[in-house]
Amino acid sequence: MNKQKPQQSHIQITVRFVEKKNGKKALFDARKILRSLNHLTHDDRLIRRINALVLAQIAGYSQIDTATIRQLIISTLNLLEHPELAKRYSEYRPSATKQDQFKQLSFFNF
Repeated sequence: MNKQKPQQSHIQITVRFVEKKNGKKALFDARKILRSLNHLTHDDRLIRRINALVLAQIAGYSQIDTATIRQLIISTLNLLEHPELAKRYSEYRPSATKQDQFKQLSFFNF
């Protein structure tokens, strides 16, 4: 009987908590990274690639802060030769109004 090998692209994420700018901890939700990338670009292939590379870099952490995640995304965009997207992502500052919260690139603001 043949058994399929597990997909090599599967990454075991051990991050449990994210420390926000205000020092509070929140549960880590990898989907927030995807949502922020979807606001940045609509290129599905690029989104999947960036997401996989960022998750691979943070896979061994049990806690990480949002500034580190943001920097990893920016560095990954530059590494993949998308400096214009990296600049847009680094310059983005979320609006304080509730009305615009769904448009935020910052993925850990609640």
